[in-house]
Order: sequence, then C-alpha cells, then structure tokens
Amino acid sequence: MKKQIALVDDSSPFCLLVKQIFEDRYEVTSYSTANEFLSILSRITCYDLILLDINMPGMDGLDALTKLKSNPDTQSIPVLLLTGDARKDTVLKGMRFGAKDYLTKPIDPFVLEQRVDALLSEVDTSSQEDLTI
Repeated sequence: MKKQIALVDDSSPFCLLVKQIFEDRYEVTSYSTANEFLSILSRITCYDLILLDINMPGMDGLDALTKLKSNPDTQSIPVLLLTGDARKDTVLKGMRFGAKDYLTKPIDPFVLEQRVDALLSEVDTSSQEDLTI
C-alpha cells in the first residue's frame, strides 16, 4: 500500500506539480485550505506525512500546525512546511511549533523528493521500533 501524503496548499498548479512528482510512489491528496483539511482530518487520520503551506487565505499554516500538534490523534504525523516566506523568524516559529522540516518556494522537485523520502523513512523506522518494544 502506498504511503499517504496530505498536501495543504492554495495553489492548484503547485498541487498538480507535487502530485505528478510523487504519483508513482505515494498517494497525494490535496486540500486548498487549512480549514478544509482540518475538518476532514477530524474524521480520518490516515496520513503518513503532511506538506503544509504557511501562507494561505483564512487560517494560515502555522495556526494549522499548532492545531495538528495539540491534537493527540495527529501530533505524531510529521509536517514539512512549504513557504514563499523564508524569513528566519517565520521558519523558526514553524520549527518550534513542531514541523520536522521546511522548504522555500519555488521548490526544487529533486530536493522535495529527498526531504519527503527522508521524512517517510523516519516514520518507517519509528514504526519498526514500536514493534520491537
């Protein structure tokens, strides 16, 4: 079964690009707003990784990250922040709120693949450790 990735980003062309990058290896489901994603996530929590844009209309990615990390059902899902805002304080805030990593836009598809693969392999490693305890 393919790993499940949630992509929360208000840019349709960007979502299409990410889906094309990973279509052979992972199942990517995109959401155009943080509110939409969080409302669906309240009913299902089957994602192995969340790619979360910081700058979105309505609820921004940092607010969504705070909600994800304060919920016991979603706090262990790794989050990779995506942002066009590479200011140090924004990125540091996201990392303090619980993001595992971040990428600035425009993204390099190769770098995105490397980061996603690394985060998903961490998930596999921690799952195997849970089985051996």
